[in-house]
Amino acid sequence: MGVFFVILGGIFWAISGVLAEYLFEKDFAVEWVSFYRLFFTGLILLLINLKNIKFKLFIDKKEFSSLLIFAFFGLIITQYGYFKAIFYTDAGTATMIQYSAPLIVMLYVCFLEKRKAKAIELLALFLIIFALFLLLSGGDITQLNFNIIGILWAIASAFGVVFYSLSARAIILKYGLFLIMGLASLIASFLLFVLLQGNIPKYDFSLNSFLAMGGIIFIGTIGAFGLYLKGVELIGPLRASMIACIEPVAAAFMSFLFLGTFYSLVDLLAFALIILSVFLNARKY
Repeated sequence: MGVFFVILGGIFWAISGVLAEYLFEKDFAVEWVSFYRLFFTGLILLLINLKNIKFKLFIDKKEFSSLLIFAFFGLIITQYGYFKAIFYTDAGTATMIQYSAPLIVMLYVCFLEKRKAKAIELLALFLIIFALFLLLSGGDITQLNFNIIGILWAIASAFGVVFYSLSARAIILKYGLFLIMGLASLIASFLLFVLLQGNIPKYDFSLNSFLAMGGIIFIGTIGAFGLYLKGVELIGPLRASMIACIEPVAAAFMSFLFLGTFYSLVDLLAFALIILSVFLNARKY
């Protein structure tokens, strides 16, 4: 059941990226999708965890600061950067690059521990860099394509995942993951609103766009998050992270199947190198 939960959670995450790509193709703005995803995710999680809210979290300056930092660096950069990357590239490419976050964690850990990276870690890092080069140039060093903007947003999103994974541990352990996620998501939506100076476009909803946004919130965010964490509880973080390789593969496949996104052989090679690098990096654990 643990393996099943992780696989299903990874597929659900992939669904959120493909649904976002669908909305962008229908001329919905990244800012609109990002704001309402954060806002309604936060609102729903808070309603579910209303009885668990502790006012000490808002009174204690250290804990509240940790919550604010987590909301901005962990959620806004991760989710807004991810959707920006999808807008400029596609769901498969953005998810693949975001999946390089464990390599960034490795470098950060090496820096904290003041040690040199191991050979297998350096190999994994090289594979990531080479894969990014392939995605940027199509294998031709003289031709960097316009997707460099999307690649940079995806890298920023990967750094957000790193912060998301490493920050706010103390308050999460103390108050519970879903409560902190709910509060942080709601705070992040207001911070994003301020950063965008209230410039959130308005749209006339169609049934398809309504269902797509609902899928992003309930399936691709709350559902995926809950399933993955339940899987981690049952089979442990290492096996879960290895099995979660299904996520970028599923995103690329669904983007191709439902949205007609074309991937060249060079793109597929880059995807394979990113997944291989994650496996190599996980072996040392």
